[in-house]
Amino acid sequence: MSCDISRGKNEIACKNAVSGLKAIYLANYDDYGYVTSSTVSGQTLTDLSGLTEVFKYELKNSGNVFSQDGASSRDNGTTFFTQNLTFILTRLSKEMEFQVKMMAWGRPQIFVEANSGDIFLMGIEHGCEISTNSAIGGTMDSLNGYTMTAVGMEKEPIFYLTDAAKTALKALVSSNNI
Repeated sequence: MSCDISRGKNEIACKNAVSGLKAIYLANYDDYGYVTSSTVSGQTLTDLSGLTEVFKYELKNSGNVFSQDGASSRDNGTTFFTQNLTFILTRLSKEMEFQVKMMAWGRPQIFVEANSGDIFLMGIEHGCEISTNSAIGGTMDSLNGYTMTAVGMEKEPIFYLTDAAKTALKALVSSNNI
């Protein structure tokens, strides 16, 4: 059977990992022809192909969280992966309001950079739906910004970028910033 498990994990990993998210890179939705591989060696994205521009948003707080849930139905013979990203962008502004609206109107593909150095792609085939909440808190140390949620539903889990793909992604960052 082609869906047989092929490896186990027989030791507990060292406690030298870090968590947290460093930045996200948004690409307007399109079929870029990404080159991916799904093998016993992992879920990898090796080539960004037709992608020509991404927009980088640095994340500098503790409210950023990524999770992925897989769901299978024996009755229906289906499996899918729901990818969830909550991220906070600080400082409300008229320029940022427009970008937030465009994120919600579109369905961007989102590259997520973790503090570990890993970068992975969510929404590879269908993009992500984004909802947003803008707020200015009641005290001087409250949030002045946007709490945003991106959700992708895909037939495959996230794909991790190879080192070459990470370098290529960072070279595509737009210089058009707020």
